Amino acid sequence: MVTGLLEGTWKGGDRLTEAEAVERFGVSRTPVREALLELAGLGLVELRRNCGAVFAPFGPQEVKDLYAVRTLLEVEAARLAATRLDRDWLFQSLAAFERMREQNAADAGWREDRKLHAAIADASGNRRLAAEIGRYGDIVQLMREIVGARTLGDIHSTTVNEHLAILHAIQRREPEAAAAAMRNHLEQAAESASLAAEARRRKISG
Repeated sequence: MVTGLLEGTWKGGDRLTEAEAVERFGVSRTPVREALLELAGLGLVELRRNCGAVFAPFGPQEVKDLYAVRTLLEVEAARLAATRLDRDWLFQSLAAFERMREQNAADAGWREDRKLHAAIADASGNRRLAAEIGRYGDIVQLMREIVGARTLGDIHSTTVNEHLAILHAIQRREPEAAAAAMRNHLEQAAESASLAAEARRRKISG
């Protein structure tokens, strides 16, 4: 359902009932209900009695709003994780990003990116915070795969130095520096994602 929203199958105001979703995706009502509740929690749909799910608009502004919440969550996680992240894992991640920078290589599937953000969330020591970060991380990953990769091309190289700045701050055990580096990274990511969403919107509407 998220894929359909991002690809333009559905747009703001479109409706999807449980029965339609069951038939469309070939699954039972239970996973459909769970998926709709998850989407509602992220603000992507509004659940209405006897009406099903109504899709919310999803364009550049909604992308910015999503990243604004993600930034609030992950900046705090970076601050908390700065003195807690496992050093062995830290050095492995540093080596991976430094290798990408030296070789000007892409982060295939955003694998190292996702591992980094997940490790910081886990090291925050706050399970609820980590769970929320995971939810937003999943939708961001879908957005990058569907929207960004098809409209702006390869932007992996622009994030390597930002990830290294986060890791170096954590290596120095400096919570405020880690938080600032994470904020800078996500603000840049928000701008790129917003531009990608706008380009995708124009392509769909054109």
